Amino acid sequence: MKTYSKIIQPILLSLVFLGCENVDFGDTNSDPDVTTTVVSSGLLTFAERYIGDVVTDEMGDLYTQHISQITYTDGSRYTDLSADSDYLYQNPLINLKTIIDFNSDEQYTLEQSAYGSNANQIAVAKILMAYYYQFMTDRWGMMPYTEALQGTENTYPVFDTQEAIYDGLFTDIDDALALIDDGAGPTGDILFGGDMERWKKFANTLKLVMALRLSNIYPDPSGYAATKFNEAIPGAIASHAETIYYPFLSDDNNDNPWQDNFQTREDYAISDVLIDRLLADNDPRIAVYAEFTRTSVSLGSPEYLGMPYGIPNSEWLAADVSFISSDVIYESTAPGIIYSYSQIAFSLAEAVELGWTSGDASAYYEEGLEASFDLWDAEDANTYISANPLSTDPEIAMKQIAEEKWKALYLQGWESWSEWRRLGYPELEPATLPLNGDDIPVRQGYDVDYPTNNAENYKAAVSAQGPDNLNTNLWWDVPHPITKK
Repeated sequence: MKTYSKIIQPILLSLVFLGCENVDFGDTNSDPDVTTTVVSSGLLTFAERYIGDVVTDEMGDLYTQHISQITYTDGSRYTDLSADSDYLYQNPLINLKTIIDFNSDEQYTLEQSAYGSNANQIAVAKILMAYYYQFMTDRWGMMPYTEALQGTENTYPVFDTQEAIYDGLFTDIDDALALIDDGAGPTGDILFGGDMERWKKFANTLKLVMALRLSNIYPDPSGYAATKFNEAIPGAIASHAETIYYPFLSDDNNDNPWQDNFQTREDYAISDVLIDRLLADNDPRIAVYAEFTRTSVSLGSPEYLGMPYGIPNSEWLAADVSFISSDVIYESTAPGIIYSYSQIAFSLAEAVELGWTSGDASAYYEEGLEASFDLWDAEDANTYISANPLSTDPEIAMKQIAEEKWKALYLQGWESWSEWRRLGYPELEPATLPLNGDDIPVRQGYDVDYPTNNAENYKAAVSAQGPDNLNTNLWWDVPHPITKK
């Protein structure tokens, strides 16, 4: 494993200068264009930009069968056993740690206060680090956390258990919330423009999502996960208007990656799994999720045809299947969805069914549907809601919540995959002739460098967690307490 001390941003060359002896060589070998101080605003912008990649990555969408590949179908047949994680340590995480270090060191606090109050800069960096670490542990399981980012002081970090990582992240989030003061928010903040109230919403929403992810392992209504969930509810997003987006720009340096994908190759379409389900449910969201394939000659109405999922050899043409909405794939500024209120409302409905919190599960379920329709500007929400009431049978109700959440998390691939693994619905069939494993992946394999660069700790992680493949269940991925799926 790499040491995580590699820093690729030119701005961080300043760390070299700050560590030098106080020897006066005048202007000899000085580059006037290289900064000799840490510019926290630049580090924050750089770290936040990786969220755009997270929320538009197509692999999670392929795993949960929202989309299918048309010509090159290897991704939907699980060709990649291992996935790189070092880029997260080497880029956003080390930048965020640098913000914390320099805003915590009295030698630099005055200098760093030019980029916002020191406390608020630290708080934002902690919240973002928690977001990235949760994303990582939900993909790979055990990961370096407590000993990560120590550079040459520790080049062989241990892999912490998921339980330890989640516990640490809850503490990190709470610490960040406690740090937020009335001072200026951080500059360089492309998510919220330094609005600390919105950062509180982000932190509590992250905490709520994390807590529910542990519902299968800690189902007790008065237990660890339920307690964290209820702590987060008052501060989490509470309406569609508060949905948290990643704001892409028209500039090619930070535009929506879906547009880039479709500029080079039109190889993604809506899967037949999702199209068939939307059609069977008479779900109006089909008109905004997908582009219709053709107009039906017999009915004179739009006809939708999903791309068969995960087939070995495709002879299908792009013109024969329904594409992802043009508002996404051909629009450079289409925002990435980080957390929608639809996801949170369905989570509240589930929490009521679990006995974790008070309230009306049916009302939250209906709010989740309405928020999903609002998110996509879909029509006839009330008609659909009336036709699909929440069952009074707890097991059937939980299945409904899970399946509607799956539909609502369309194009939120990693969140959808994690919630599908936890909830077990809808029941999906694996790709035909998978290239790795024999079922839908439930984790990703570790970075290919780990077995050689940090062999002892890698072996310990595999021994504790299970084989380093796509089919080893994560710690929290056990049967649901109600559905037993």
